[in-house]
Amino acid sequence: MVAFITITTLVHGALYFLDEHHFHKKRGLTEREANFLLFDGVLFLATVALTIFTNFGPLLSKVYIVLAFLSCFSIIKNEIFYDGISLNERFTHAGLYILHPLILYAFYTSWQMDLFNTNMTYWMLQLCYFILGFKAMSFHVIYWNYIAKKKSA
Repeated sequence: MVAFITITTLVHGALYFLDEHHFHKKRGLTEREANFLLFDGVLFLATVALTIFTNFGPLLSKVYIVLAFLSCFSIIKNEIFYDGISLNERFTHAGLYILHPLILYAFYTSWQMDLFNTNMTYWMLQLCYFILGFKAMSFHVIYWNYIAKKKSA
């Protein structure tokens, strides 16, 4: 499980970086798209944070499943708003859409198996993933709300 979640999160991070720093900057984002992507990221990070910062329990398990379902649904709704994106960007999105539920499943299983409490190194790796996700969302807010707007003005 440790290898699976490590590989999926590394591939997810690489695809996200490619999408955000290559494709999005190349074509630009509408304000609506930027806001939806921020919402998606916050929902994903909230779901992941539940596994990192709480202990598994029946009620929290139900909360996690609801958040994970909403997170998966939220990312695919964006395809409605993408106009004229390249085939390479669509393939990148497809990879992200495949990895998204796999990562959420791996985090849930790790949480259920109590891997975060029994393997400190594993917990630290996942905490780093969460911190990088938070950094990505912070960059997203700053870049698309201030820097990109200033460039286009």
